[in-house]
Amino acid sequence: MRLCASTGKTIALRQVLPDAQVVGATEVSLTRCRCHPRDVRPGDLFVVLHPPGARRDAALQQALTRGCAAVLADHPLEGLPVPVIYVRNAREAFGRISHAMADYPARKLHVIGVTGAYGKTTTACLLTRVLVEAGFNTGMLTTLGYFEGEESAFPRETTPPADELALSLARMVNNHCTHAVVEVTGKAIREQYLAGMELDVAVLVNTDVQAKARHPNSYFRVLEWLKPEGVAVVNADDPGCRGWLSGLAHPALTVGLQMPAEIKGYEISRQLGEEIFYLMAGGETFPVRTRMFGRHHILSCLAAAAVGLVYQIPLEVIVKALESVDQIPGRLQPVLAGQPFSVFVDAAETAEAVRATLTTIRPLVSGRLICVAHPPRRGQGDMAGWGQTLEEFADLIVLTLPGVGEGHTNLLAAGARYLRDRHRAMLLPDRTEAIGWALTQAQPEDCVLLLGNGHRLWKATRDGELIVDDYRFVRQWLQQEYPA
Repeated sequence: MRLCASTGKTIALRQVLPDAQVVGATEVSLTRCRCHPRDVRPGDLFVVLHPPGARRDAALQQALTRGCAAVLADHPLEGLPVPVIYVRNAREAFGRISHAMADYPARKLHVIGVTGAYGKTTTACLLTRVLVEAGFNTGMLTTLGYFEGEESAFPRETTPPADELALSLARMVNNHCTHAVVEVTGKAIREQYLAGMELDVAVLVNTDVQAKARHPNSYFRVLEWLKPEGVAVVNADDPGCRGWLSGLAHPALTVGLQMPAEIKGYEISRQLGEEIFYLMAGGETFPVRTRMFGRHHILSCLAAAAVGLVYQIPLEVIVKALESVDQIPGRLQPVLAGQPFSVFVDAAETAEAVRATLTTIRPLVSGRLICVAHPPRRGQGDMAGWGQTLEEFADLIVLTLPGVGEGHTNLLAAGARYLRDRHRAMLLPDRTEAIGWALTQAQPEDCVLLLGNGHRLWKATRDGELIVDDYRFVRQWLQQEYPA
């Protein structure tokens, strides 16, 4: 059985999966490798990732109908009209085949993976800016979008699955990129999206107590894809990350504000729209002034600086890059339209992410803090912590849904149950109404904080004809209320 690489080369299946067992015809050439049946074309290899059951059977039938030439699985299949390749781990095999058919693009790039409970996107964006400032042609795959050296695309997933990831990295190679920054979600780690490739550097931004309870050690599994000589960048201030340092088999660089670390930060001053801190590494100290602010932002800056130092980028270049990033969409993003109060849009949704944002902004607000939020969409495991955090910091809470017609009012009711002081809470399912009401309540010195959606698009009308994000909706509303 042969794999036809994107370069035109033919690769024997045994070279990629030496332990695979093939049942059926072996003289088959496979043109592509796909895990979603909707993407299958004649001649493709279809990889079965669903466990036995109705969904698996439906996916198999769709893939066969669309003309797949062979099927790969890690559990028995019977009665198929095409050859079946049996492996021990289908996800691992899927990654290895995908990268082989793309001619191993990760081997031609310096790939940096950034993972953690929150702050991944900000860290990835800062790191990309550092690499670009140093003159490296850099691709980036994050929840904000994919940039492959020349082309940009809006992502279906933050981290693309193994087949799409391999092809995206291959396009970066074709576009003469030397480095790639990949935001790696917990799902991507659990489902082995990085299988078949290796990382130069793995950045562990932080951990999440709730995520750890559901998926122990999930973020640390990113180290499975780190090259033997690869470097781990670890947040020493995070207890979960710190606990793993002694067991690391790779060289590590630590960053921190409070705990001992190789790359240290020391906060000088913070206000809404500005952070000044010292960055200290290797006996050098540089002041850094950024428009983005907060302890978690400083830690993201330190992590980006650590990776820059791995690639021997001078600290003065790193600092210049960090200071040049004024804002990142949906990450404590200010909305300025001449209004007498402040407005910020932030993507924080889980209890720990919301706490990080609120502990940053609450001390800087002399008036009331008005929060517009929707209950966490990733299940209700941390709903109690989410509600307690909002009540601890916010003066007024406006509960709503992620978009008009999105979600169910049951979600809203579930969130409301975890708010003990109903006098400080307003339930408005319609997001446009909720945001508008919150803005009308704001007085000078107040701050309106929109939590959860960040940069995500949502429907502003029930017919779906008007699609906006929080920043654009708020800006348009304010411009109408406060014309220049």
